[in-house]
Amino acid sequence: MVPNSTSLTPSPVPTSSPTPTLSPAPVRYHEPPDEFVQDRITYVKRATITKKGFRLGSSHIWKYGLQYIRGSDKKEVYYCHECTAGKNKQELFVINGTSKVRNHLEQKHQIDPQSGIKKHSSTRKSVLDQQKSAAATNTFFWKDSMEKFKELLIRWIVYCHIAFFQLENRYFRELLFFLNPALLNHLPKAAKTIRSWVMDAFLSKKQRLREDLQRSRQGSDPLH
Repeated sequence: MVPNSTSLTPSPVPTSSPTPTLSPAPVRYHEPPDEFVQDRITYVKRATITKKGFRLGSSHIWKYGLQYIRGSDKKEVYYCHECTAGKNKQELFVINGTSKVRNHLEQKHQIDPQSGIKKHSSTRKSVLDQQKSAAATNTFFWKDSMEKFKELLIRWIVYCHIAFFQLENRYFRELLFFLNPALLNHLPKAAKTIRSWVMDAFLSKKQRLREDLQRSRQGSDPLH
């Protein structure tokens, strides 16, 4: 008996779903600032200070963050891209090994500490939780935003003749906190500090005011 030719042809082996690779796909984040202010402390990106020969390490933590220099003590801290993407406050760990950062990435952002792969099964829940708590956890301010806030606050105080003690009022501060919780980390509690802000702003613009006044006088003088 001649065997059926079809029985000699091996059946196609069903292909299984591809196994996840150990290297995650490149993650894209918004370009972080060269410097920023958090809790009244300035942080400067290390790469802008030491441009020559500066390279991040080979650990996967550098796919999710950068090094910044803390202005108060010049220590290197870890800036997390995932925290910024989720509008969470930066924890800014002092860099002393990678274990603390790995734990942070695993617990807060579901990133495997060994492979560096983000666990997508938990991503949806994580993003949803981040969206729900964004208003309460947005305690991070760019330095430019802080300067703009000071400028607008000073202008309001000066032009509306606001007494400095009003800025210590609990209800005024609660209003600011409702609009943006980050403001309470930057608005001084003492009226004396606000007064010094106004004086500093006045002195910095004093020369410009004199020049503007001089030009206006020259423009109003009759021609001889």
